Amino acid sequence: MENWLEKVYGIIERRFQEEHLPNILKLVRQPSIAGTGEGIEECANMVLKMLEDIGCVEGHLEHYVHSPVVSAKLYSERPDAPTLVIYGMYDVQPPEPLEEWRVPPYEGAVLDVEPYGECVVARGIANSKGPLVCFINTVKVIKEALGYFPLNLWFVIEGEEEMGSESLVPFTQKHGEELSKSVGVYLLSARQDENGKPFTTLGNKGILYFELEARGGEWGGPSRIDVHGSNAAWVSNPLWRLVNALATMRDEDDNILIEGFYDEVAPLNEMDEYYTNKMAEVLDEDMYLNKRFFASRFLHGLHGKDALHALLWNPTLNIDGIWGGYTGPATKTILPYHATCKIDVRMVPDMRAETVLEKIRRHLDSHGFSDIEIRVRQCTPYSKVDANSALARACIAAMEQSGYPENTVWPIFPGSGPAYLFTDPPVSLPLVDYSLGISGQIHAPNEYFTVKGLKENEMSVAAVLWNLCRILEEDKQ
Repeated sequence: MENWLEKVYGIIERRFQEEHLPNILKLVRQPSIAGTGEGIEECANMVLKMLEDIGCVEGHLEHYVHSPVVSAKLYSERPDAPTLVIYGMYDVQPPEPLEEWRVPPYEGAVLDVEPYGECVVARGIANSKGPLVCFINTVKVIKEALGYFPLNLWFVIEGEEEMGSESLVPFTQKHGEELSKSVGVYLLSARQDENGKPFTTLGNKGILYFELEARGGEWGGPSRIDVHGSNAAWVSNPLWRLVNALATMRDEDDNILIEGFYDEVAPLNEMDEYYTNKMAEVLDEDMYLNKRFFASRFLHGLHGKDALHALLWNPTLNIDGIWGGYTGPATKTILPYHATCKIDVRMVPDMRAETVLEKIRRHLDSHGFSDIEIRVRQCTPYSKVDANSALARACIAAMEQSGYPENTVWPIFPGSGPAYLFTDPPVSLPLVDYSLGISGQIHAPNEYFTVKGLKENEMSVAAVLWNLCRILEEDKQ
C-alpha cells in the first residue's frame, strides 16, 4: 500500500498557520454551552457547514433532548471502502469565573503559556473543538493529496457531552444497525500528557452521580424553615445528620465501608495486566503529584504499580460538594432545615449502577438513615475495547510511530463518557482515541492547547487513518 503520509505532512506544514489555525479559531469563537443552550444551534450549524465544505453529504441536525446531533457522511470514491465512525462534540462547559481568564474566553487568542510557548487560549480549544477542526482539516488535506478519500466517514458530532449525552442514546438506538456495520468509532481528542508522552485509551470507567439530601423530620430537626441557631440545644441539625451518614460510608483511612461495594469488580484479564505493567514502567509520579494535582502523596501512600493499579482498576466514592445553611461572608446563626451533597462513584468492569445504588440504599437504611433521600443525576456504564481490533491496532501503531518515547496504552481510562453507547449493543463497535497535542485546564479558566500540538494533532490523525487502511488491507489478505 502506498505510504502517502509524508505528502500529507508536507501539506499540513505549509497550510497550518495561514489556513488551518484560522479554521480552528473560528469554531472556538462561537459559544456553545450545553447547560444553558447559549450558541448551541449556531455552533451545530457551523459544524455542519464545515463538514459540507469538505464534501460530506446527507448532513443534517437530529433533535432529541437538548442539543442537536450533527450527522454527515463522506463517501469514498472506492466502491469497497469500509466505514469509520467519527465521534466528537461541539459543546463546552461555562467559562466562569470570567475574572480569572487572561483574555475573554471566546476571543480565541494565541498567547505564551509557560512552559509550552505559543498556545491557543479559549473555552473549548482542548475539549473538544480543537481536535474536531483538526480532523476536518486533515480530511481535506488527504483528499487533496490523494485525489480521493480512502474510507467512508460517518461524522457523529454531539452537543450534550458536558451534560450526559442524553440525545446520543436515541441516536445510537435509531441508527444502531447501520452504525454496527462500521469498522469502529474514532474519538476526536488530544492524548499527550504534560511531559509530552502520548497515549491510547481502550475504554473508560463508568459513573454513577447522585445527590444525598437530609431534611428535618420524625428523626428530629426542622422540616420547613431554617430556625435560630440557639435552638441547636434542643433541635437536631440536618447538616450534622448528613455528615454523620457520610462518615459511615468511609473511614478515616479512606477505606470504603459499604457492604459488598467491591463484589462486582472483575479480575483483570491478560491484556489488562500487560498494559498496566507497561504503564507502570514509565509512570512519572512527580508529574502527577507536582504538576497536575499539587498533592504530597497518593491515597494510602501507594507508589508505582500499586498506585497506578488503584487509579485504573479501583472504584471510587467521591464527595463532589456539600452545602446547607448559610455560607455567605457575614455572621448568621441558623439551624438549616435541609442539607445536600453530590457524590460520584466511578465504576469499573463489571459494576452496574443499579446494583451500586441498592448497596448504598441498604447501607444508609441499616445505619439508621432511611430518611436520607437519594436523587440520581447520571448513570453512565463503563466501556472496554479489544486491543486486537483493527482500529486499536491502528491507533497504537500511529502512536508508536509518532517519535515521542514512553508512549502508553491505557487499558481503561479513569474518566467517564458516553463510549458505552458505541461499544455496547446494538452498535457493539470498538471506540478508541489517540492523537497528539499538549493541552490543559479543561473546564477551568485559560483552557489551552499548544499551537505546535494542534499541528501535530492533524499529523497524528493522518497517521491513524493511514495505519487503519494498511491494517484493513493486510487483514483481507
